[in-house]
Amino acid sequence: MVVLSDGSPLSQPCPGGPVQVGFYEIIRTLGKGNFAVVKLACHKVTKTQVAIKIIDKKRLEPSDLKKIYREVEVMKLLNHPHIIKLYQVTPQPSSYYQALSSSSSTILTL
Repeated sequence: MVVLSDGSPLSQPCPGGPVQVGFYEIIRTLGKGNFAVVKLACHKVTKTQVAIKIIDKKRLEPSDLKKIYREVEVMKLLNHPHIIKLYQVTPQPSSYYQALSSSSSTILTL
């Protein structure tokens, strides 16, 4: 098992194999923020690319946690081709994992 720097567990099927979060295989890191890391991942069955947002609960203030909950509730309601879709939220003891839509047109390289 692989453990992220925030203490959250990730499964790894075999030594040297790809890191996995649930049904997703992590490809690479897209970006980092104050309390979250965003990784590009691929669903193992459907081969759909998604962005996995890993939010470190230990870095969140209570007001930040409320904002995260509100963001998730709003994203559940939105359905528009120009807005990223929220596919799944997986709470863990030390972090939250959000599976979000991802496409080459929404990934910016600076």
